[in-house]
Amino acid sequence: IDLLGEALLSLEMMEDGKHAQFKQHHTNEILEGTKVVGLYFSADWCGPCVKFTPELVQFYEMINSKKKRKKAVAPKDFEIVWISRCRDVEAYAQYFTHMKWLAMPPDEATGQRGQMLSNKYKVQGIPSLVLLDEVGNVITTDARNKIPMDRSGVGFPWRNPLATLYMTLVPKSLRFMIKSQIVDAKAKVLGRLKSILPQPVTA
Repeated sequence: IDLLGEALLSLEMMEDGKHAQFKQHHTNEILEGTKVVGLYFSADWCGPCVKFTPELVQFYEMINSKKKRKKAVAPKDFEIVWISRCRDVEAYAQYFTHMKWLAMPPDEATGQRGQMLSNKYKVQGIPSLVLLDEVGNVITTDARNKIPMDRSGVGFPWRNPLATLYMTLVPKSLRFMIKSQIVDAKAKVLGRLKSILPQPVTA
């Protein structure tokens, strides 16, 4: 998904079993075939985040364990990308050890890209979990509140009925093309509006 940048990080244990190191992955490769991507806005200094993260780890492992039982080797049904709100790299690294998923690099997460995503999905506070489908369309921006109400994941990923029907009837390639055309049309409309609206006069 282009909006997440070119690379994502995972945290992997070293041979001594005591230390961990970051491993970099190409975003499109590591997320290829994933049906649902969660954007997790969270930080170590946030009490509700620290409380919710273990719950999310448990839910994440449960959803993906169902996939493993069906097929030995397959893309994950559910992947999470952590978008850090930590105040420094040391805190980022320490908090990341409590997670099982991917993360946006700290400089991007706390920089312009992270802020763009926060604005795009109207994140008002943390923790916040936004779910996207395989072509980047929003499934829900309220997954953080849905998980405690559906711990077994019966309704996951909580699509509305019309969206489910749309996904069933329209192939992925066509959905991606429609999304691209909507983005292009929006850009053209905005460009047109800018050209006809009066520009501010500078002294």
